[in-house]
Order: sequence, then structure tokens, then C-alpha cells
Amino acid sequence: MNTIKEHVFPFSFCFFLTSGYLIHPTPMWAIIFYAIIIPAFLIITFKNKEEITSLFKDKTFITGVILIIWFLLSISWGVNQPEFNIKKYITRSIVNLIFLFSAAYFFSNHTKWENLLFKILPYAVLINTLISTFLFYGVDTHTLSDRLTGWAETRHPILGSLVVLTGFCISFYQSQISTKNKDKILYATICFSCVLFVILTQSRGPLLTLLCIGIIFSIFSGKVVRRCAVGILFSIASIFLISDEIQNQVIQSLSRNPWRFEIWMDAWKYIQDAPIIGNGLASLNTFGAIEQKFPHSIYVSSAFFGGAIGLFLLLALFAQLAWAALNTEDRTTKAFHLGLLCVPVIGGLTDLAQVSKSPGELWYILWVPVTIIIGHSIKSRREQKQQAQQPSIE
Repeated sequence: MNTIKEHVFPFSFCFFLTSGYLIHPTPMWAIIFYAIIIPAFLIITFKNKEEITSLFKDKTFITGVILIIWFLLSISWGVNQPEFNIKKYITRSIVNLIFLFSAAYFFSNHTKWENLLFKILPYAVLINTLISTFLFYGVDTHTLSDRLTGWAETRHPILGSLVVLTGFCISFYQSQISTKNKDKILYATICFSCVLFVILTQSRGPLLTLLCIGIIFSIFSGKVVRRCAVGILFSIASIFLISDEIQNQVIQSLSRNPWRFEIWMDAWKYIQDAPIIGNGLASLNTFGAIEQKFPHSIYVSSAFFGGAIGLFLLLALFAQLAWAALNTEDRTTKAFHLGLLCVPVIGGLTDLAQVSKSPGELWYILWVPVTIIIGHSIKSRREQKQQAQQPSIE
């Protein structure tokens, strides 16, 4: 039992999150979650009920659970829900709920393995960006005017960029806490590869997210980071001003029709049909003239699928996470958590659909940042409680 709890589960969890950047296609690395993590976690739950139930002492964790359950329940009253879609999203919701529990447990109880994960995951991100650029420009012979599509879980220009930004935040955090200069330089290099990846995808939502993350890191970090940020911005501006071709490419990219407002206005019509409880998680519809299958905003999507209650729960979760991040005592960790939170909060403005999915991009974009912050909050309260009890023990 101790072997499963102390080694099998945390090792497989680290391997699972890392391999999402390396293994293609998705079903290949998802097998790790289904075949190893779920059975191991269920055994831990059966043998250590108190450790798992203690997660409910965290209010943010409770909100996350309620959020997933609410959207799952919405299937029971939803409209235009084909049977195949109902089965799919019932399964996805249950799997997503298991991930929330297992990830929150991992980040709140396995500090040594978490530290290991944060050390090795940036390397996987670097390998991903290298494979992506090599295949896209070297093998498929695309030009710089084409939007970069990545490898494994970064294959979508928008979602892939957000997945990379989660890795960017972890890499930056490691660059700040590393004690050796060579490690700092290495993690900073990985951060640069992430920035380049996002720029090459030409995805405006992730670019805005990257800008917000950069501002947060600059505010909470030292002079070196601020100078580097200014230097990078100056370099980008210089390249933009020098090359007419790049200027035209950037202007063309920024001016292309996002279709978002048309999609959102179309979604608003359906939201008014069930403004409080929503149209159901498994509801199928098309939005806008280009007939998108979801409203392309986690906020509009939440209102469409789960109504005002679903949107409120999502906003409540983000607000609780922001409060927890702001109350983090360590300045570097605070910047890390706020940067992570930007990925779903800002990145979700122009994309993302249902809050529950099976293994895929959404877990890296939404639920990994959520559970990292929750895990840190649980550990902090545990340490504070132990410190408060220390005098009475002596």
C-alpha cells in the first residue's frame, strides 16, 4: 500500500503530466491516467479516506467539485442533447472529477514529487517546442506567414499556445528558485522558446495572456527580470519596425476576422432560452456564420451550457483562486500562481468550451493551474496549524 501511495501514484502522475507534451496522439498518453493513476488513486482513497476527505476543508476545492457536478447535472434538463453526446459528457465529467481529486491530492501531499515535476516538465516543454518547429517548418515546409501548429497536446494554435503557457509559468518559476546560474539560464531559455512558440502561432488570445503573465512576473520579480522583459519587448519592436514584411504579416494577422462577436451574439440568443440553468452540458448547436460547435469563450460557454448558475460558479472559482494567490506570502510563489491563473482566466476569454473534458488540453489550461494553487493553499494551512500547535507540544 505504501508503495502505491508513496511511489506508484506520484511517479505515474508526474509521468502523465510530462508526457502530454511528448506523446502523440492523445489516447497514447491518456492510457497512463486510465490504466495506472485511476486504479492507484482509488486504492489510496479506499485505504486513506481521511486524507481524501480532508480536501473538502478547502473552500476553493469544494467550488471546483460543485462546478463539475453542476454541469454534469445540467445534462438531466438540457435540450438538443443526442444520446451519444450525453454518454460522452457523463463519462468526461466523471473522469474530470477524478482528475480534480487526484491532482489536488498530489499537489497537497507530495511536495518532493511536485518539486521533481516542476524541474522536469520544462524540459518536456522545450522538447515539444523544438519538435513542433522542426516538423512545421522543416518537414512540412511551412513559411513564417503560416500559423504554427504544435506537437502532442500543443497541436491546436490557440489551445496549444495556452498549454505551452502553463509550461512557461512553471519554467519561469524554476528560473527564479534555482540556486545555480546554469539552471537559471536553462529555464530562462525554455521560457524564451515558449514565447517564440506563442508568437509563431499568431494566436491573439494567448498573446494577450502572455502579455498579462509578463506584466505580473515583472511586477513581482527583481530588476533582472524587468530588464529582460524590457529588452525582449524592445527587440520585438525593433524587428517589427525594421522589416516591412513582418509589419504586413503582423497587421494582417491582427486584422483577420475573429468571428468572436458574431459567435457570442448567436450564443446569447440560446442563453436567453434557459438563462438560469443553461441548455445542458451535452447540448449540440452551431454558432455564427462559420457554424462553430461551441461559443469560443469559457465565460459565454459556461452561460450557454450551465446558465447563470454555471457562470457564477466559474467566476467564484476564479475569484477564490485569485484571493488564494494574492494571499501567498512568498513573492515568487505569488507571481507564479497569479501567472498560472492568467492562463484560464485571460486565455479563456476567446476560447474553451465545457469545463469538463477527458485527458487533453483543457486539463493543462484550466485544471492543472487550479489544482496547483489549491494544493499550495492546503499545504500552507497545514503548516500554519502545525506551527500553532508547536508551543503547546513543548
